[in-house]
Formats: sequence, C-alpha cells, structure tokens
Amino acid sequence: MPSEITKAFLSAFLEYDTVKVVHIKSKKAGIINRITQLVIIVYIIGVAIIYMKGYQTFSSIESSTTTKVKGAAYTNFSTKEFNPHLRNIEDYRRIWDVADYVVPPSESGSFFVTTNIVITSNQTQSTCPEDPEIPGAVCDPNNNTCQAGTPTLLGNGMMTGACVTSDINSKTNVCEIYAWCPVEQDLNPLMRNILDTSNKTYLRGCHYHPRTNPACPIFVLGEIVAEAGEDYDAMATKGGVIAIIIEWDCNFDYDENYCIPKYSFRRLDDPKAKLAKGWNFRFANYFSDNTRSLYKVYGIKYVVIVHGKGGKFNFVPLLINIGSGLGLLAVATVIGDIIVLYVLKKRKYYRSKKFQLAFVEDEEGSCKDKTDLAVRKRKNENCNSDCPETFKLNESQQTK
Repeated sequence: MPSEITKAFLSAFLEYDTVKVVHIKSKKAGIINRITQLVIIVYIIGVAIIYMKGYQTFSSIESSTTTKVKGAAYTNFSTKEFNPHLRNIEDYRRIWDVADYVVPPSESGSFFVTTNIVITSNQTQSTCPEDPEIPGAVCDPNNNTCQAGTPTLLGNGMMTGACVTSDINSKTNVCEIYAWCPVEQDLNPLMRNILDTSNKTYLRGCHYHPRTNPACPIFVLGEIVAEAGEDYDAMATKGGVIAIIIEWDCNFDYDENYCIPKYSFRRLDDPKAKLAKGWNFRFANYFSDNTRSLYKVYGIKYVVIVHGKGGKFNFVPLLINIGSGLGLLAVATVIGDIIVLYVLKKRKYYRSKKFQLAFVEDEEGSCKDKTDLAVRKRKNENCNSDCPETFKLNESQQTK
C-alpha cells in the first residue's frame, strides 16, 4: 500500500504540462477574443498610461501657508436690534478692525475671524450677585442656602454667604459672590463682523470666484461660507469651523506657470450638535491688576488644508505599466477558452482537441504510457493487451 501511494505521488510529481495551440476557425470565438484584447489595450493606453499618468513619477508636496485678513466693520445697530436684557449697549457701537476681530493675530495654517461677541466691560475684583442662570445660584432670603467660601457649580466666583437681589432680574434673589464683577451676561447681542456690500472694490484687486476667477487667492469671507453650503448670517451667530482646501495637481512636463491650485470649501464642525455647538472662547483685556474687560467671542475659524502631487515623465513607470498591461492580455486568452470550451455549441469537440494525454512506455515494453501511435507502429510494439481500450489501434486506423 505505501509503495502504491509513493508511485502515485511520484507519477503526479513527475508529470509535465505544456501548452497545446489549437487554431479554431470560429467567427464567434474570434470576435470575442479581439473585442477583449481591444478593451484591455484601451485600458492600458487610455486609462493606465494617459488618464492616470502612468508615464510619470510622482512626489507629494511640502507646503507652508500664510494668511492675512483685511477689512473693518462698524456695528451701529439700533436699540431695537439689541437684546433687551443687555446692560452695556454702547460698548457694542464701535469700529472693529483686524486687531479687534482676528484673535489670535497669527496661527499656523488657519485664522479666526470674530463674528459675534459678548462684552463685559470694566470688571473689578469685588462682590456682586451671581448670574441667576447658574445652577444653584438662586436662593431664598428666608431660607438662605448660600455657604460662604463655597464656589457655585459652573459659577463665576466664591460665595460670600449673603442672599441678595439679582442685578439682572430684580424679582430674583441670588447668592452674592466674590469674583470679577459684574459677572458675564451670556446673551447674544447679534453682532456681525462685516457689513453686507455689493461694491466690487471692497477688496482691492481680484477676489476669488469659482467660475470667473478660480485662481485668485483673495477671498470674501461670506463667499467662502456660501461655497461650503452654509448660511453666513446663521453661522456667524454661534461660530463654526470652515476648511479652505487647496489642491495642487501639477504636471511638470509642461511649464510651471500651468501649475494652478484649485480651491474648495467645506464645514468641519457639526451644526446640529446638541452640546458645544459652534466655536467660541473668552479672553480679557486688563487695565490694572484689579480691572479688566471680559470678551466672549464667537466666530468662524478658517483652517487651510493643502495637499496635492507633482508628476514628471519617467521611463521606469512607463515600462512597468506597459509590462503589466501586456500581462493583462493573457486575460483575453482565458476568456476565449472559457467561451470556446464551455459556452459554444461545439464545446465538446473543441475540448477534445484542446486537451490530450501523452504516455511514454517503460523499459519492459508494456504500454503503461500513451505515446504517438505512429511511432509505436514503427517499433512493432505489442500493446493490444496492455493498453487502455481507448488507445488500441484497429485495422481501419492503421490502414489510414
């Protein structure tokens, strides 16, 4: 038994397969084969080499972006346009230039533009009523729960222990705190940073337009937001983050002057977020150690994202793509074989012509292996008893 297994293994291991070429005169098979070859050649030349620039080597870009914001705004709203609970309306009626609404003045790869602001001017370290909107700030003078030296949760300072009338709502009593006073009123004053204008000379020179001037690097902020599919007035209230995407796709087989960037824009933050919607932060201007003005600013942060590639002709990728494409031509043969051997009506006849087994006789002269019948006839081999029935020669075959 082991010897039979060994013989079977050696017989399978020592076999050799060679390709047999069968020339088939079939219009259907020929047309299918040529169409498959044509599709592969079109892919190699049209897609892999021309469209995907398979004849070039590519390298990624290294970039550094500098930004500059210019312009001024005048917030001269009427009293009716301000929040009626706002205490310091006059602080908002002023001129705003770049030093006021670009905070911080310089950032790496981005810039922030203030579009809304809450001003708490002339704060000093003293005692004052806590904001009634703070959890735990409301108290009852008849049952005082304000504990001296204890901070209010999410509050602005330390409790003094007194329960006093609120300076925001006279009908409400709140805990008195030691803090920067007066405390911030987190109300929306509905301020915008740039007035609407139809004047084309608002910015000097050109300004970006996706169709008429797509290469100009000077942008109007409202147009950037509009190109991102957002409403500027709605976004300016709570702020947000906009990406300015600069795409470089350069072909250095031509002059470098043809290497022109393409701009696109999209919003990065979630406008439908239930918590921490928009973009805001606080900063203070100090007039002395004991006096300051607190600002809570809302705005749009513009993040500049640069990516791209540059390509130049090189023989190596061209030859690689041609070689891999020629290898794909073998697919045409595989598809042709499948159709001829398994689809066409004469598939059984083609299959009998495609595959053939050849056996070589052993030393003792038995017909263990099949070989060419004409050769065996010349050697006067006696194979009628040992050869398989399908390979015995009858008289008519020998005569032919």
